[in-house]
Amino acid sequence: MPTRLHTIWRAAALATALPIALTAQSARELPLKYAGPPTSAAITAGDLMTRLYIFADDSMMGRQVGTIYNNKGTDYIAAEVKKLGLKPGGENGGYFQTLPYALRALDTTSTLTVNGVTLRAGVDFVAQSSGHPTQLTDMPTVFGGTILDTTNLPANDQVTGKLVIMRPGAQLSFAMFQSEGFKRYQAAYAGSFVVSVAGDQFPANALNAVLHPTNPVFIRDNTNPAALTITTRAAETIFGAPLSGLAKGAAGKPVSSKVKFNDETSMVVGRNVVAILEGTDAKLKGQFVAIGAHNDHIGFRAGRAVDHDSVKAFMQIVRPQGADNKPTAATPDQVAQVRMLTDSLHKLHGGARLDSIYNGADDDGSGSVSVLEMAEAFARGKIKPRRSIVFVWHAGEEAGMLGSGLFTDHPLPSVPRDSIVAQLNMDMVGRGRATDATGEAKDGSLLHGGPGYLQLVGSRRLSTELGDLVEKVNKDDKFGFNFDYNLDANGHPQNIYCRSDHWSYAKWGIPVVFMTTGGHADYHQLTDEPQYIDYDHMAQIDKFVFALAVKVANLDHRIVVDKPKPDPKGACQQ
Repeated sequence: MPTRLHTIWRAAALATALPIALTAQSARELPLKYAGPPTSAAITAGDLMTRLYIFADDSMMGRQVGTIYNNKGTDYIAAEVKKLGLKPGGENGGYFQTLPYALRALDTTSTLTVNGVTLRAGVDFVAQSSGHPTQLTDMPTVFGGTILDTTNLPANDQVTGKLVIMRPGAQLSFAMFQSEGFKRYQAAYAGSFVVSVAGDQFPANALNAVLHPTNPVFIRDNTNPAALTITTRAAETIFGAPLSGLAKGAAGKPVSSKVKFNDETSMVVGRNVVAILEGTDAKLKGQFVAIGAHNDHIGFRAGRAVDHDSVKAFMQIVRPQGADNKPTAATPDQVAQVRMLTDSLHKLHGGARLDSIYNGADDDGSGSVSVLEMAEAFARGKIKPRRSIVFVWHAGEEAGMLGSGLFTDHPLPSVPRDSIVAQLNMDMVGRGRATDATGEAKDGSLLHGGPGYLQLVGSRRLSTELGDLVEKVNKDDKFGFNFDYNLDANGHPQNIYCRSDHWSYAKWGIPVVFMTTGGHADYHQLTDEPQYIDYDHMAQIDKFVFALAVKVANLDHRIVVDKPKPDPKGACQQ
């Protein structure tokens, strides 16, 4: 996002031809590459710019968890906090908490047995390698119809404790995930073991990935069973009839299993970074204010690179919320606008430039370097809080909040879970200008940023006191933020409260505040790059979160939790 001094478009080239949302706001754009001066103890826009151009550089290849490029990003963060002299809070006296990734192959001697008939691994079925191979003994089976069919759902007691065989259906979209129908669907099949039917045979590439994996998988807790996928022939063996003629609820033959995986080859391809600033109060330093962001993004585009400027133009005009927009086609008028803007950007840049890397500058490079900048301000500055501060850069948020889940579900000895008094989460804090579509109100109307724009989510969901304190710091310290609570509404279809790392803390009853400048057209696009960030605005947010952390850390009591705590094993509900 542009700072006050820079922009991605020149006014003279575009103001007369394009909508006001696309016109320039200032004189020139930020560079594609930039090597800044050393950082200082103060929180500054220049420091954030220096850091983000390193952390979201093409050389990081999108920092995707499960790849060595996530290690490259976390190496940078760990080196910086070590240089600052912060106390390691990770495993074995270091700064890292390693996510359990491994190469894990399905053993081809694994079997399913149906009424004396043996079904073979890799031929008749496959098992998901990230789950625990729960063994079945004569488990009753029932036909469940089509996957994700939310109509005519069974009573839960009709399927509980049974293997439910389902034929392929619709893909799970974000809209469906948020629907009441899907929630009823989940509840109906809770306690059952759902098995999907793949077709007559498994595609060669999919089968090879299971039997001879080259990509590591996140090994989940033993409470997550290894999901099974079977062929049509295997399903017909279970039911003794073609699936096409079966009615939903039809009973099949009992199934037993002997599923195992070959020895796991552990791989370090995803890490939390944990660093601690010890508090100054002997009685309170055993309590922590957690400040976090996620260090991963979504990697790089496989196959052919694409023209960066044409993507930029298309998303800005046709899908202003980026990946949060439905994939709608452009109208003829929009096609003309996209072409005009693309041509202008090509002239500005001396031609097209190909791009294939999802740099994740805002998501969540902005949060990661903001937390790092605060860590430096605490370590090298004069303000030393009474409680300790734990800085956590979580891995795998994009893959389902893996790192934050690991940190709170399996706490490190350095930071017991019940010692965390609050968590301040920063995810996408680098944009929020008036031309950014930052999300939707609950009624579906489009929201936009502007001066002092900052979204708050979850600040009063567990603690009224924490929510009030956020407002008080903004007012008393004259930060001048205009807080947008639209996306914190109960039942909001975008479900932001459940989509970032703060939920991993909130589910355990830890009060949280999620701070973000919201979405924009570059969300989860190749165009989320450091040149489009508003560093002045980001620095102001950083200073605000720093002040809030100090206020929470210096309270003479723990933040009061006065709202019902969720079930940590249950599904998130906004």
